Amino acid sequence: MPTSTAEAVRRYVRNLKPGTVFTPAEIIHERLGSERAIRETLRRLASDGTVRRVAKGYYDVPRTNPKIGPLSPTPEAIVAAHARKTGAIIERPEIDAANKLGLTTQVVAQPSYRTNLFPRELNIAGQRIRLRTVSPRSLARDSDPAELVIDALQAVGKQRITSKEIATLRDFVRQHGLASKLRRRASRIPGWMIPYIDDILA
Repeated sequence: MPTSTAEAVRRYVRNLKPGTVFTPAEIIHERLGSERAIRETLRRLASDGTVRRVAKGYYDVPRTNPKIGPLSPTPEAIVAAHARKTGAIIERPEIDAANKLGLTTQVVAQPSYRTNLFPRELNIAGQRIRLRTVSPRSLARDSDPAELVIDALQAVGKQRITSKEIATLRDFVRQHGLASKLRRRASRIPGWMIPYIDDILA
């Protein structure tokens, strides 16, 4: 017996992890039914609370905290859905590098991600996420530990870098054998960063 569009979409949604943000286009590309039938099913699923419409063209599978109830989707889930929808390459904000290396625990109210497409601001689920265009050379940096050092310095900022941060980055560079790579990378950094890189490599 053929599966109806409504049944197919419900099954698709049930297989998504709580917190996942998705778009109708993703389901349409799965050929689960006509665009009209898929959108109508999503409207019904939003009505019964199975999914939540977080912005025009964006839905999520709600996460729930036992004490405080439904949670907002994370910025990472939002940008992942936007990347799938547009085909954009989107990378983490520089502040994530500073967090990862233990230089700060700061969480910014409006994270700024790097992308290869036009700059824009996403307003989804009460969150404002800025996408800023960078050169292809600046993308695909997440797996490069040397770039973490550069991003961490950029995130902390010229006026707030202390000897403690320099010592932390120096240890990271030594542990990962990054001195040569960071020295080469230093030819393409902002001028204000050069003394700090020299300190890290000392």
